[in-house]
Amino acid sequence: MKRENLNISKIRIKGTLSAVGFKEGDSDVLYIPSLELSSYGDSIKEAHDLMTEILKQFSKDLLSLSEEKIQSFLSDLGWERNKYLKKRMVNLSETTFDDIKKQFNLPDETEVEQMSIAV
Repeated sequence: MKRENLNISKIRIKGTLSAVGFKEGDSDVLYIPSLELSSYGDSIKEAHDLMTEILKQFSKDLLSLSEEKIQSFLSDLGWERNKYLKKRMVNLSETTFDDIKKQFNLPDETEVEQMSIAV
């Protein structure tokens, strides 16, 4: 998965996240491993639209926390503050497609598609 960055100011979170899409039963699932967020729908577009709403609420909730709590929360998910750019967080975790298949208990033949999602 690609290295991810989030720029966090007092009023907004911006960045690009890596997501994976896959079929689970009759639903299409979209999962962002670095934030442990998922959405689903009858199509990948529907799952993507729902993920956009989830990310808006996630950002709003995250920004309601103190800077220390934001740092602690993201640190628990594998994020680290950039040494030179104080507002930037970098995700250092290395989730693989096999990890995702195990986490969702998916058959080995499940196809997983990687994509980017803007925050």
